[in-house]
Amino acid sequence: MAMRDILDRQANTIEYVLHTHGINAHIDGGRLSPRLSHFHIVLPPGVRPTQLAPIVPEVSQALGVLTSRLAPEPAGTGVYLEVPRPDPIPVRLLPLVQRVADVVPPLTTTLGLDTEGKPLLLRLNASDVNPLLVTGEHGAGKSRLMRGMAISLALHNSPEALKLLLLDVTGEGVAFKGMGELPHLACPVAYGTADSLASLRWALRTLTRRDMAAEDEGDELFFDEEEKAISSQADGPTLIIMVDGADRLLSTSNGRANVEAADALNRLLAAGHRHHIHVALSSERPDLPLTAEWKARITGTTLSAEMARMATGMKGSGAQGLLGSGDFLISLNAELLRFQAGSVSSAEVSKAVELIKTWATTRIEAEQEQAQTQAQGLQEVSPPQGVVPLVPRIDQERERVRERERFAQEPVPLRRSWAGE
Repeated sequence: MAMRDILDRQANTIEYVLHTHGINAHIDGGRLSPRLSHFHIVLPPGVRPTQLAPIVPEVSQALGVLTSRLAPEPAGTGVYLEVPRPDPIPVRLLPLVQRVADVVPPLTTTLGLDTEGKPLLLRLNASDVNPLLVTGEHGAGKSRLMRGMAISLALHNSPEALKLLLLDVTGEGVAFKGMGELPHLACPVAYGTADSLASLRWALRTLTRRDMAAEDEGDELFFDEEEKAISSQADGPTLIIMVDGADRLLSTSNGRANVEAADALNRLLAAGHRHHIHVALSSERPDLPLTAEWKARITGTTLSAEMARMATGMKGSGAQGLLGSGDFLISLNAELLRFQAGSVSSAEVSKAVELIKTWATTRIEAEQEQAQTQAQGLQEVSPPQGVVPLVPRIDQERERVRERERFAQEPVPLRRSWAGE
């Protein structure tokens, strides 16, 4: 059966279930994203989207799917019902990184695709993003999201501008496996509680050192903004701390380690941003014993509506209806956006790390050659300019063609039009 026929049949089923409950709504087309069909439900006058919430489980059962989610339309004229596609399309991270390489700002990570098929970027040092909390039940895809964020940051930024402190408290090696030779690492990748505490102690020493340097320069006067900007770089490269499994690190079963870890993270969360130190944590539970005010929250599937409210900081998010395995909501500036995290395999991580190492070595050699040439009074040879994102280009053009075919087509003129098919 053709996809358009499946969509029309599902639309008829949704309308039938709603009509049995006295809601004479109708489906006015919709759109497709990699894992979801988004049915646009036009509500009759006087019917609010919240009245549909109790009916969603019955709709899911009639459609033969495990879960569905309501998403209010920004214009307020209706609501979208998000239903799992029968033919989900995997989202690969590295082609997305290459796709945005020319426009991505510094210290920005590529998360995946939003529901309109557009790459979703997150700038981790932005005042309305830092600090970041990633939560969700086991199987939500948190560790794989953290892995994609780390490798994306390394591809988008030079080792001179960015250092990564990677802590895999779980010790399972899912998040940062294969990244041990990244030139961006501030310390070796930490596995388990003991190694993670040692890395946090190093981060605190770095924070203290930068704080003391800032106090020494506090009374210094600057003649122009350029001189002030140069002075502000004395802190060194931006440090991004990524902790996968923060709830295990802060577990009361760890005894003194729990207290020390909580104190270290609270100090880093409170003062780190002033010294170019930013934190991103992942946890199964959103109620961590920390004093931070989370600016950005990424939430995977949750067990209940109450847990979804705690995780997103918003009522009616519908996080309990997410699919897991990389299906996330991001809440930022009182807005809620659903996205599918880009996946990156262990083989792709290894290739990306090798390319980054090669690029870093080439850049150092070019800078040394330039210095030697200048010292000899010969013609100046310029090193590579800016940050050149490196991404394995395997099947890149074919991937772009596929994306154009799936996400850039005009809506199909049927009884109901489906965009993005």
